[in-house]
Amino acid sequence: MAHKSQTQRKQILSDPLAEFSTAYPDASTDDKNQLSDLCNKSRLLKANLNDAIDKIKITSKKIGEAKKNNLPAIDLIQSMQALSIERKSIESSLRSIEDQIIDCFPASRDVISPSSIVISDSANNRYRISDININDITVSLLKNEDEAWNSYVLNQPAACIHHLTHWRDIFYKTYKLESLYYFAQDKNKNVVGILPLTRLKSRLFGDLLVSMPYFQRGGAVADHPLIEDKLMQAAANEASLRNINHIELRDDAARNGMPVQSHKVNMILSLPESDDMLWDSFTPKLRAQIKRPLQHSPQIFIGGREYLDDFYQVYTQNMRDLGSPAHSKQLIENIIEQFPDSSWVITVRLNNKPVSAAFLLGHDDTIEIPLASTIRSANRHSINMLLYWTALKLSIKYGYKYFDFGRSSIDAGTYRFKQQWGAEPKQLYWHYWLSKGSELPSLNPSNPKYRFIIHIWTKMPVFLSRLLSRIIVQNIP
Repeated sequence: MAHKSQTQRKQILSDPLAEFSTAYPDASTDDKNQLSDLCNKSRLLKANLNDAIDKIKITSKKIGEAKKNNLPAIDLIQSMQALSIERKSIESSLRSIEDQIIDCFPASRDVISPSSIVISDSANNRYRISDININDITVSLLKNEDEAWNSYVLNQPAACIHHLTHWRDIFYKTYKLESLYYFAQDKNKNVVGILPLTRLKSRLFGDLLVSMPYFQRGGAVADHPLIEDKLMQAAANEASLRNINHIELRDDAARNGMPVQSHKVNMILSLPESDDMLWDSFTPKLRAQIKRPLQHSPQIFIGGREYLDDFYQVYTQNMRDLGSPAHSKQLIENIIEQFPDSSWVITVRLNNKPVSAAFLLGHDDTIEIPLASTIRSANRHSINMLLYWTALKLSIKYGYKYFDFGRSSIDAGTYRFKQQWGAEPKQLYWHYWLSKGSELPSLNPSNPKYRFIIHIWTKMPVFLSRLLSRIIVQNIP
């Protein structure tokens, strides 16, 4: 298959016939007809996929209603499993057709639009232009420009899924949080930079703006560093007017002249083409740990909203045991609603009881695992190893190139756990704007200020920790 970057692939698949005509005006009729047939197959598969997704949503809702009313749902669950298999089959066929479409564009004759050419920044390839008149750039708060904003995110290599405007709606719908989304435009009204911010405010943790809360990335992204500076200055001006304590910018590239915390790294695993290849890369000890739970006949379920109750039961119990508030189930529901085609829930059962679960979210060539938990009583069976192996196999199946294990402190237990799978650290830089008299925040469990609270939390009944979590967790970045 002809090699294409993700940006090039998106550009081609957005309108293959138009791209082909532009790139190869002298192409033969046979070549054009071949591509046209592939495009027709692609459109049919997309229609079938949308139909399958709609049926899954309807069935998922029926399962939820049945459980709510204590009615039998086994037939609905079996129907859901059949629909999930059908969806995966269609997605596999669609990927195959799209690969054939890409193959119609030889690597030696790649079409690269001017907007995808990266001119500068050898370290990160994040900037598109090398010279700029900053006076030509205007910064505004987002109102109804979601389409232009998201188009910029999807075509900006330095951006990630957490830069999309979907999160503004997710955070408001879940926790009623206020968001300030700043975007920069050039004199031709083209979007050339973005900075999404969410405001968290509480007596315990202060008043702050975060880009982006609950996740490890989301700082300013622009076509030139001066544009990023202008976006951050606009946010700082607003923070001063509102008497906000600080702004936290979660970056994966260093910025000069800003207070920074860099004790966290992101653990990233490069995925091979098959799970057999990944398995062969593991140490004998790791393979043994993955196989160990199989002697207890675990049941593995992969899907979406229909397995959310099992997930939440495991997740909230584990978070209580760790002494930490748990996110609302509604947060995960709202993420699935916004990203139905790239989010999964995995649950593992022992003796028909959920004991381990994970939530996965994919975007572009990367899939991340924002939440994963295993109840303590199941740890002796190494169930979490089977959970992660299942997540990795799913990631390879759907064509992702990188698995994001999430952030860790270097040499911490979670760091070593992720490292054994082959994940490598990528430095994170959390930069800060601080109001006068403010100090760098220290919102971590090792802070003595929170030790007593954590101790008390571990002693709570799970149902009480769930009730209190919603009040507290929304303001913990």
